[in-house]
Amino acid sequence: MAVPSPAVEELAHMITRSAGRGPALVSLDGPAGAGKTTLAAQLAHRLGGPRPAAVVHGDDFFRPLPWRERVAMTPRQGYSRLFTWQRLRDQVLVPLRAGRAAHYERYDPATNSLRHDEPGHITPTGTVIVEGVLTARPELAALYHLVVFVDTPGDVCLRRLYARGRDARRLAWITTWQAVERHYFTTTELRARAHLTIAHE
Repeated sequence: MAVPSPAVEELAHMITRSAGRGPALVSLDGPAGAGKTTLAAQLAHRLGGPRPAAVVHGDDFFRPLPWRERVAMTPRQGYSRLFTWQRLRDQVLVPLRAGRAAHYERYDPATNSLRHDEPGHITPTGTVIVEGVLTARPELAALYHLVVFVDTPGDVCLRRLYARGRDARRLAWITTWQAVERHYFTTTELRARAHLTIAHE
């Protein structure tokens, strides 16, 4: 479902105001199925021009782990281990903040490994939108110019997640991941820390 254009315009205005001489770094965080990827694409299109926007997907920073270990994690363990925030920081955010190009390894869910042959590449110009759950962790938040929480009703998120598959393996992962999300949102007070919350259905 498309994000209402006023929300996109508001975000674009805030990003333009936040930008300095280097790239404007923006995190779009919120629950899985909230519409973050769609919003990131719309923003990138809206902000196109002489300083084009680039999108970095948080899913690229998952940690390769055995399936049984992944779904058996407690919410706290999942928060600590499923997402390699250090790689996002060191390979993307810190270089861009310093005006250098970012080169980063991307996680491939099909092989449960990092793709060394097709790294991501971002130049230090324009706007860089980092979308995904956990991308605005407290360890990373200060590196962004703008942190946005995409707030979508839980039943809408769940319906979208089910639309991507409802086999036993998929359902087990949804249960694990949503528990990790709740732990993250609650313990780090993401809603309170975000510069802007967008209510989206």
